[in-house]
Amino acid sequence: MLSNIRVLDVGGWGVGPIACGVLGAMGADVIRFEPPKLDGLYYVGTLQGGVGTGYICAHPNARNIIIDLKSDEGRKLGFELVKTADILIENHTPQKMYDLGFGYEEVSKVNPRIIYCSSSGYGREGPQANDPSNDPLAQISTGFTSIQGAPGSKGELFRYITHIDWTTSLIIVEGVLLALISREVTGKGQKVDTSQFEASLAMQSTRIAEYFATGVSPQPMGSANPNIVPSQAFKTYDEEYVNVSIPREEHWVNLCKAIGLNELVNDPRFVTNAERVKNREQLIPILEGKFSQECAKWWLILLRRNGVPCGPYYKVDDIIRDPHMQENKMFVELDTPWGKSMYSNFPVEFSKLPKPINTRATVKPDANRKEILNEIGYKSN
Repeated sequence: MLSNIRVLDVGGWGVGPIACGVLGAMGADVIRFEPPKLDGLYYVGTLQGGVGTGYICAHPNARNIIIDLKSDEGRKLGFELVKTADILIENHTPQKMYDLGFGYEEVSKVNPRIIYCSSSGYGREGPQANDPSNDPLAQISTGFTSIQGAPGSKGELFRYITHIDWTTSLIIVEGVLLALISREVTGKGQKVDTSQFEASLAMQSTRIAEYFATGVSPQPMGSANPNIVPSQAFKTYDEEYVNVSIPREEHWVNLCKAIGLNELVNDPRFVTNAERVKNREQLIPILEGKFSQECAKWWLILLRRNGVPCGPYYKVDDIIRDPHMQENKMFVELDTPWGKSMYSNFPVEFSKLPKPINTRATVKPDANRKEILNEIGYKSN
């Protein structure tokens, strides 16, 4: 699909590299500009073979060459690769690439057709524009944490998953693909800008709309949905949880039938979703009492048999073993220089195109120097 497209990954940590990995899964030739001291993720977090698992997961489908853009020789090599590229992606503070002499203006002079994507933490303007950011900081500064957590709490971080990082990465992918389409029409490259700040706000559009409608900031509600009742976790007899969500009125009828509470179907307090939202505090204890009488697996069988939207609360090891996940090949195991590692497979399939797939594991820093230099006929000083 993107087999004739070359992408330069000049990013750091997760956001830029993950976007490049997605483009690599689509067939693009991704060349990672590794800094001499190596990326921060290389040293951080759970280690596998002495290397951070975050780094291993963030760089699939890319070749790697160490380039010091702070040096004249490094910039010279960087610009030689720019001449061969279609896309450059970086996710540093806005001023950093200009300080390196590798900003859009300099790069586009060398290659006017290049699509240069910058994804900063807080955007191009404003008092925080040049502040560094990461996933937790983006969650905190955009109000994302304020709506997470148990009812009555002060909110909490979405821990252990780079939720906003990944969302920003996918917005980068959307932006550069749109710019590629534009280039097909105009023949010209362009600058593409986005940020974690903007991505996080876009994710919260429904909660922000809720605020403008009511004038009240949304509050933490645990697993509950503010607009649909019931839609939350229920604790079962075996101390497990089942999540039930009732988006349509027919599902409410099916739920009442499945759990043996038919008398609730026409109860005026619960007959519509609007009434159930209004009378949430009366309904939820009734349902909690019922779900506490049987084990989770029993409820899941019964609910699914009656067409009630529901699901188990899985841990990571449950997901890996789940036959549905395996049947759909949602993960792929690849050999890395630091041992076997599991990568999430590309979540899109096409009827007339091959499925994009993570086929190349992360390589060691500078692993592809010789072949890359040979391809462009570059001889270092």
